[in-house]
Amino acid sequence: MVEVLVITGPCGAGKTSVAFECMELLDRALVPAAMVDAELAYFHPKPPGDPHGYGVAEEGLRTLWTVYAAQGIERLLLPRVVEDEEQRAIVERAVPGARIRILRLVASPDTIRERLAKREIGSALEWHERRSTEIAEATLGEPVDAERPVGAIARDVLARAGWLR
Repeated sequence: MVEVLVITGPCGAGKTSVAFECMELLDRALVPAAMVDAELAYFHPKPPGDPHGYGVAEEGLRTLWTVYAAQGIERLLLPRVVEDEEQRAIVERAVPGARIRILRLVASPDTIRERLAKREIGSALEWHERRSTEIAEATLGEPVDAERPVGAIARDVLARAGWLR
């Protein structure tokens, strides 16, 4: 059965860093997996009737998944914001029949601000700080303590998913 592990959380929680560490651990353990690291909807203008670009995100994920599935991959790691059932449905439709597990990285506002200040050196810092606060209110997914070193978080995430013991 195909398994999708979504790592969600606010901007600056460490979704991408944890996902790359997960991929390294899986590679060392010879566990086949693919990762799609993108919101898949960073473009403009958005199509009429799709103000968030969800349709394009779904089509993009479906297309990428088809390529990986053709290679025999049965595990997909997806670091992205999934804060509601509508966003979860994008994943369900793009990877039909998959078992989807959502883990939500949780970090303090101070940690988020510190990480974003290091990462966002341009004009997007304020937007990311504001958006991070909104996303932090979402409760979809099993909470994971993101106040630890990235290796510890990745091992925890993979153990919870049953992908690595």
